[in-house]
Amino acid sequence: MAETKIHRARNGKIDFLRLLFAFIIVLHHTRYLLGDDHCLFLGGSLSVEFFFFVSGCLMAASADRKTSGKTPASAEGLGTETAHFLKKKLSAVFADFLTAWIIGFFFVAAAEKLSLRGMAGLFVRDFFELGFLKMSGLYIGGLDGVVWYVSAMLLSMAVLYPLLRKFPDFFPKIVCPLVCIFIMGFLCRNYGHPRNPDKWIGFAYKGLLRALAELCLGVVIYQISRKMQRTQWTRAARVLFTVFEAAAYLSFIAYMYYYGPTERDFFFIALLAAAVTLSFAGTGLLSKRFDGRVSSWCARFSTSLYFSHLYYAQHLNQILPQSLSAVPRVLVYLAFAFGTALFVMYFSDFIRSKKNVMKSWFVKAAA
Repeated sequence: MAETKIHRARNGKIDFLRLLFAFIIVLHHTRYLLGDDHCLFLGGSLSVEFFFFVSGCLMAASADRKTSGKTPASAEGLGTETAHFLKKKLSAVFADFLTAWIIGFFFVAAAEKLSLRGMAGLFVRDFFELGFLKMSGLYIGGLDGVVWYVSAMLLSMAVLYPLLRKFPDFFPKIVCPLVCIFIMGFLCRNYGHPRNPDKWIGFAYKGLLRALAELCLGVVIYQISRKMQRTQWTRAARVLFTVFEAAAYLSFIAYMYYYGPTERDFFFIALLAAAVTLSFAGTGLLSKRFDGRVSSWCARFSTSLYFSHLYYAQHLNQILPQSLSAVPRVLVYLAFAFGTALFVMYFSDFIRSKKNVMKSWFVKAAA
């Protein structure tokens, strides 16, 4: 029974938290509308850590299922298996991203009053963004800057996943914790905090190192969560876990609300990691209360919202009256972001439902 909990189809609490932290990122980007002094969540960029931890945990769970199923990690088949894993990750977000990107492209073109020639230039400049290559260093800029997270995640997973499969005992238990410690120490000593992902540090973007470290920490979270599920905790212990988990999330959110980047980021990242561990372990008294359709919807909507807001934050001031005060300016921004996200989510679901039909049509057309 303990083995099946972490492998269940959805974790309702994690799904709900996806939307919460995605919304905090949306509020963080009010800095483009209002300036840093009036930003609603100046430290909200640290929310991305939650998504890296979850992605690392799910990556480890996927590799563990293969290992537990006695699937051999042969050198010949490891490349194909890794490619399949990355393709699955990519397909989960690509329809949302592409739909949001197209909407953002035309919105930016309209806000900047671009001619057809200007639109062509914009497309050429940001074309590589469609391949999630932001963190490769292949190009500078981009239409939807938040895509750095998916780019860093996929590039890092391309390295980490086959190593998890090839060395299922040594790599997650020894290498991953050390990689996390070494990279976090490097970022702390050289930059004071892990943020500013688009800062080039001579050989890679800072965000790529951040992704590697935190995906590795996500692997550690998976290992600890799995062990915690095998223990029969008393009710008193479950109460303590519930209180600590809630307090840790609230403290992390409060820190993001009141502070920008500081060296204290690393303490609160560790606190968040502890909270995510408890969420995955399901040790809290209310863990199962979150499971259900509402939480699943929250997870889906969080993806669409993440991709559907930044270009509004960066360009709405170009079309809104300068006399408009902060509150209505933010409300317009949120209305655009949430409205677009709803369209993106349901349109992407429709596209995915017709994937086989479209595939067969293209095959027939090619024949």
